Amino acid sequence: MKKFLALALAGSMLFTMPVMTAQAVEDSVEDDAGDDTGDDAGDDSGDDAGEETGSKSPSASTVKPKPKKKPVREEAATPVPTVEASSAPTAVVQAAAAEGKTVGEYMNNAVIAVPGLENAVPIGQGGHVIINGAPSNQVFSVLKPALAHVNSAKLFAASLGGRVLTVARVSASINGFQSARVNFYMKGVTAGQNIKVFQNVNGQWLEVSVVEIRADHVVVDMTGLGTLAFIETAGE
Repeated sequence: MKKFLALALAGSMLFTMPVMTAQAVEDSVEDDAGDDTGDDAGDDSGDDAGEETGSKSPSASTVKPKPKKKPVREEAATPVPTVEASSAPTAVVQAAAAEGKTVGEYMNNAVIAVPGLENAVPIGQGGHVIINGAPSNQVFSVLKPALAHVNSAKLFAASLGGRVLTVARVSASINGFQSARVNFYMKGVTAGQNIKVFQNVNGQWLEVSVVEIRADHVVVDMTGLGTLAFIETAGE
């Protein structure tokens, strides 16, 4: 009976020892794999563990040290160039300043801000002036008026019971014409609006013939160059 128990105990120890060894190796492998500073120890431990457990325990043989991950190097992003609006040529800036205009007014042959007149209606001219009844490519320049002419136009408009929409000095490379039909662009003007146009001649405001008034346009017949006042009057 004692011999039987001794043999049974010895057999039990033989079966349990490989399992304990596998568990011990498995724990060792995990510790070595998680340790970032033990590169050499981790490699030796992993190799020994693989050799010892490869024939004893399948679960232990599948455990391998986790390879170190190399830090990902982030490259600096390429800066996006800022697109800036190109400035006007120096010659244009100087020419606009010489006329007392902004660059926008100068480039568009227009007058938006009028000295001494609040809320002036913008005015411009796009060419195709009809000279003496014949179409042409002539452009009439729209320039800033003198302050004295603006103040005079305001007084004259008040005498008519009206108000000044805008005042502009009109110039051109051509002179001495008998008639010039000029189409002025005036933003905000409506068809049928009561607008009269006067030209300052030697200090007097003389009426100019208005040919047409339509949306954003006033067409007049001029007999000479000079300063024009566009006056809105009460309906007759």
